[in-house]
Amino acid sequence: MLAAGSFGAAISLLMIATAAPPASIWYQLLAVLACGMSAGVVNTAVFESLGEVWESDPAKITLNACILFGSGSVYSAWILSRCMESENPARLLAITAALPAAAGWLFLRRQLVRHPRKPLPVAEAVKDLRSVLAILFALLLFFQFANEWSIAGWLPVYLIDRLGFSPESAVALLAMYWLSLTAGRVVAAWLLPRTSHGKMLGISAFCALFGCVALSSADTRGGVVVGVLLIGAGFSAIYPLAAERIATRFEYYHPGYFNGIFTFAMLGGILAPFVLGHLAVSEGLRIVPISVMAGSCAVFALVLLVWLGRKVSGS
Repeated sequence: MLAAGSFGAAISLLMIATAAPPASIWYQLLAVLACGMSAGVVNTAVFESLGEVWESDPAKITLNACILFGSGSVYSAWILSRCMESENPARLLAITAALPAAAGWLFLRRQLVRHPRKPLPVAEAVKDLRSVLAILFALLLFFQFANEWSIAGWLPVYLIDRLGFSPESAVALLAMYWLSLTAGRVVAAWLLPRTSHGKMLGISAFCALFGCVALSSADTRGGVVVGVLLIGAGFSAIYPLAAERIATRFEYYHPGYFNGIFTFAMLGGILAPFVLGHLAVSEGLRIVPISVMAGSCAVFALVLLVWLGRKVSGS
């Protein structure tokens, strides 16, 4: 499944590389659909493969996954900025298909060991999925994905439309956003056992909210850079704090259970930019940082509720 998803990603990137106008809109939609389906196959296969290693250190595995995801986002944004400056962007984008193709080839050669696992009764999984803490955790991830992907989806358009940035500069700042988010998670993971979690949450809330204010009111490149860096730094502490909750809350690993939670979370990352696009028609693009400010407040409130729920339940 991992190899199939990787080869599918390589093929879909080649399709996207040839999907520029005058290509048909239906071909463009097919290319994006193939890309999303390939990512879904890889996502499901990864959750199915994590069992034993996840149970050995849930927080570390979750953080590593977040850092790798952020690194891939930095790479993608950087490649896109290079494509905008290249005389032959289709060729450069097609070259990026070599990376998932190489991964698929390695997955075919490397046989992952399957460890026999005691099946988890469906009733027990459903019971846990409907618990208050599981619902709060799913909502936390839903709003966090919505915040992160709203900025990721609309930041270049916001900078081009409101501040007159060139497309190359706007996408380069998108790469900076992902870089600050990923680097912040590495630092936050190091600070987690050394710093009060309340202080981390408070500083993160201040950084995210102040960053959104700076971005919405900035009229210079320096102000935009400060806003983007603060937003990334503010968002970065959420996953380390949430990962620690995961480590003590879930005593076992069920791939379908976690795949369902993270699929619900990704739904937030998909729906939020879609809704903001429609709101921007009537309210203007400034609605993007304002909505992210509101979403950030919801995330920090949910983190506090998760902490409170664990103390009340004793789990």
